[in-house]
Amino acid sequence: MGNPTSDHRLLILLETQRQDAKCMLDALKQEYNALKGNDLRAFEQAMDVKLKHLNDLEQKELLSLPELEKIIGSPCDRRQLEAFIINSRNPQLVAGWRSLHATLKQCHEQNLLNQRILEGSHAQMQQALNLLRGENHENPSSNTYQDSGKSDHRPVRGQSIAVA
Repeated sequence: MGNPTSDHRLLILLETQRQDAKCMLDALKQEYNALKGNDLRAFEQAMDVKLKHLNDLEQKELLSLPELEKIIGSPCDRRQLEAFIINSRNPQLVAGWRSLHATLKQCHEQNLLNQRILEGSHAQMQQALNLLRGENHENPSSNTYQDSGKSDHRPVRGQSIAVA
């Protein structure tokens, strides 16, 4: 087992990071709810909270890096920190590390979900704009069928609603 004081300080740092990650997860869930509700104002507020929290996290990481390096005894990156924790054989540190990773994984998954929703909304908006302009760049063939029941792949020549 490692130095009890160092282990305790590291445990506190891990728990602080886990709590910060949990706050980020909450911000990502707020963003998700705003996206699902098509609430632009709530989305903007959630983005502001998320960006502020992200900046705070970066600052905290910069401030905690010297202490982590002091505890580990060398320049610190994720792999070195994980190896140090596993090699410490301290069950509290290992549990704290796993808990932090689980929360970070949830953040990553929620962020990907939010990204997919944004991309889908963007694609729908682009399609609507193209239709309004009489353009169809994303799908140049029609989505109709011939008399035989086969897909009709003739190019679509749209006309602007303003002209129609």
